[in-house]
Amino acid sequence: MCHGGLPLSAMIYRTGYTGAMRGIGPFFLSGLLFGAGGAVSAPGPAPEPATGNGAAPLHIDPLDAGRAAALHRGPDPHARLSAEQQLAVAAQHMAAGRYPQAMAVLTQALSKYPHSARLFAMRADLERRQGDIKSALADLEQAVKLAPDDPLYRVGRAQLYLRFQRVEEALGDLDQAVALAPDLIPARFNRGALLANLGRPRKALADFDHCIAIQPDLPAPWFNRGSMYWSLGEHAKARADIRRFIELAREPRWQEAGRDLLKAWREQEKGTPHGPEGGP
Repeated sequence: MCHGGLPLSAMIYRTGYTGAMRGIGPFFLSGLLFGAGGAVSAPGPAPEPATGNGAAPLHIDPLDAGRAAALHRGPDPHARLSAEQQLAVAAQHMAAGRYPQAMAVLTQALSKYPHSARLFAMRADLERRQGDIKSALADLEQAVKLAPDDPLYRVGRAQLYLRFQRVEEALGDLDQAVALAPDLIPARFNRGALLANLGRPRKALADFDHCIAIQPDLPAPWFNRGSMYWSLGEHAKARADIRRFIELAREPRWQEAGRDLLKAWREQEKGTPHGPEGGP
């Protein structure tokens, strides 16, 4: 979506039990969050694996219980672990990039603990990383069913809904997440992002305002709020927010994105005989 003739660059909330946050790219404000915690992505592309929505599920057979038992020279070493301990083991595998092992642990754990929302959510995160979005959504659906009052699962499911253009369902999940946890930044931020893409900048602005009030040192909401101000013709506020974003951003590419946006706005206003606020 464009604001003031410019693409609104994405600032993404995306985290996992073990993953860092990344951006999806311009034109699409969105996010994806599995589990607790949060940090900020930079604007700009960071493509997903190329497997796409139709990818085969990553239920890898060679590293299932049989091979795991052989590797450990005995019965499955994880058989007696609690659900929380299985989560910790899977997280260690994921952090080391051992996705087949992580999938094996999670699938085995779910056979023993089929009512663990956290196990379903972590497996959904793993499936999403591998591009198996259909399976990820199915697992997030189960997580929400088991823990309907967990706002983070709803934020995650909302973003998976968006991969299938199920916009109203995504907005419904984000509304519910905000109702459950009004100060949860991933819920507020992602709802604001979606509202921006739906052409509702005033409502989006309110969510970014809330994010900044809660955590003023977080760069991403300043970037998106500045873009909202620009789309509403409040150019001085827009530039002030982007300058604040540049001050808060730690990575050079984030700072460059902010400077590029200010430059683009200056170029845009050169074509306006009498800029709304006298230029930059």
